[in-house]
Amino acid sequence: MSHHSTLRQVSFCAQLPDAALDALAAVAVPLDRLAGTTIQLEGDPVEAMYVVVAGRVKISRFSAGGREQVLNMIGPGGHFNTVPIFDGGPCPANAEAASDVALLVLPRAALLQAVDAHPALARALLREFTGRLRHLVDLVDTLALHTVQGRLAGLLLEQAEAAERGEPVFPLTQAEMAARLGTVREMVGRTLKSFEALGLIQVDRGAITVVSREGLEAQREL
Repeated sequence: MSHHSTLRQVSFCAQLPDAALDALAAVAVPLDRLAGTTIQLEGDPVEAMYVVVAGRVKISRFSAGGREQVLNMIGPGGHFNTVPIFDGGPCPANAEAASDVALLVLPRAALLQAVDAHPALARALLREFTGRLRHLVDLVDTLALHTVQGRLAGLLLEQAEAAERGEPVFPLTQAEMAARLGTVREMVGRTLKSFEALGLIQVDRGAITVVSREGLEAQREL
């Protein structure tokens, strides 16, 4: 598959004119990384924007005490490191290959040249930024205004709904859930047991099945 075809699957590229997409494809560089590999660290100088072709990339930050907060999981068709391309600041978060990943690298200078030459690309990226802002506002709302029970119920419902839509859903360990929810693994474990005791979920060898969607919806509001 050519870079042109791959980029057409990326959210902000879906409706781009061919000329703008050609400009991106011409500068894209393939990059493969194994699971667990650090792609960038928070505070690194910005070099490029990355598009995920295959696999998953975890975007996270760490507190001074070492607790991880997962900001996003980027799958195929997604991208990261977009903001510092434009503001010139350092990378705002850590990026780690959550699985073996195939990426396309769009170097900063070449990407900015493409944006200057193709207004449609600039508008598409602006729309993308608004979507990312909404995501972060929702994340702040979830962390600040909901209990761990509510946040975990929401995560379980999101996973179930994604599976119903036919999207790839990757099982999460309790540690990964904790990093997503801004809590610790022990609290996730206790909450899962309470959900199971209430008949809301069934846990079998680590696999979680939603039994009562209505019950989880009620928990999500807590």
